Parts: sequence; C-alpha cells; structure tokens
Amino acid sequence: MMINRTSHSISGSNARSSISGFTLIEVMVAVGIFAIIVSIVGPALFQFLEIRERAGAKQEQLESLQKTFLFLANDLRYATNRLGKDEFGDAADATLVVGDDALLELTTAYPDLNLGGLAVPRRVVWRIEDGVLQRFQSPVMDPDSDTRQLKQTLLSDVRDIDIELSAIEDGRDSTSKNWEEKTRLPDKISVTIELENKTEYQRVFTMLGGNSLDAVAASLNSSSTGIPGGDSPPREEDDDGT
Repeated sequence: MMINRTSHSISGSNARSSISGFTLIEVMVAVGIFAIIVSIVGPALFQFLEIRERAGAKQEQLESLQKTFLFLANDLRYATNRLGKDEFGDAADATLVVGDDALLELTTAYPDLNLGGLAVPRRVVWRIEDGVLQRFQSPVMDPDSDTRQLKQTLLSDVRDIDIELSAIEDGRDSTSKNWEEKTRLPDKISVTIELENKTEYQRVFTMLGGNSLDAVAASLNSSSTGIPGGDSPPREEDDDGT
C-alpha cells in the first residue's frame, strides 16, 4: 500500500510540471506576433501624436494672433494725438512712432473705471525681441527710468512685422512707412505679421484721430473682405518663396 501511494504522488507531480510554463517556441511565437503588431500600429500611433501636437501648436498660434490683433485694435481705438516724452523729458517727433527703438509707440487714453470712466493717457510700446512680440504699458503718459511697466508677451515665432500708415485727404489715400505729424494721428494703419513658417496675416485698422468716414471708405476699397478692419486671408508660401 505504501508503494502505491508513493507512485501515485510521483505521477501527480509529473503531470503538474508538464502543464506549467511556456515552451521556447511559444515564447518566440508570442514575441514575433507582438513585433508584427508594433510594426503596424507603431508608425500610425507616432503619426497621430505628431499630428495632434502640430494641431495643438497651430491652435495656440491662432489664439495668440487673435489676442495680438485684439490688443492692437484697442490701442489704436483709444489712441490720442498727444506727444509723448522720453525719460529725459524730450518730446517725441510725432504722435505715433514706428520703427525707431520700438516697433510701435503711441499714447492711449483708456477709460479708467476707478475714476468713473475718465480717460487716462498712458504710453504703450510694442517691441519684437528674438522673434517674440511684446507689449509694454506704462501707468502714466510720460514714464521715466523708474516707472514700472506692465509687460505682456503676445506672440512668438515672428519673422517680421510691416506697418503702413495712411492719411486720407480729398479722398486720396497717402501711404507711408513713417509718421511725422505732431498734431494728428493717421486715418488708417495696415499691420502685416509674417511668422517663421512664412505665413502672413494682415489687418487694417481705422483710426479715430482723422477723418473717420474717409478712413472707413478707404478701408472698404482696399480690403479684400469688404469689411473695415477685417482680416485678410493668410498667405502661405513654399520654402522657395513662391
């Protein structure tokens, strides 16, 4: 009887060992199937992640462009024809300065709710530094070197910004890159932003500093969309500039 129990115990142990684990062939087959699946799904997954990343970056860039044009529109809307002064007290040569030490410099008069809506003149400066468009706003009209400025970073990957200033006289649109008037503002300003990918975005703004009706009419004639201040369609170029 003891011999039979021992034999039964040994045979049960051999049965358990024969059904546990994987053989080398099974492991190699599983690895081969996994490699095939990865080779098929992997590139598609990486491509999907790349497309999603590019779409997210494009959306973020468009949102930054919209924010930039919104701030520009507000600054030009509330612009006032008052000469600013530098930190040494010297008055500027024009009511609006373009392409000097800054991309754009002007005096704005935003309504201050804390003062019952009273328009308070403040100096606003736009600059491009290392492809980044920044906006600086001073709490006073004539800031000095100790005046603390509010700095806003609005847009990155900027390749170039072109600004054209227009004065409307007798129904004629006189366009220039510079502004030399000390007592008035331009009637119309065209801003074209070129990004590093060579895509251009253009916006035309009418000013309240001159003859608004003439400026609006000139914008209607020059705008491809027929809407004053409306965005023109972005112009995309190939790498060879065509």
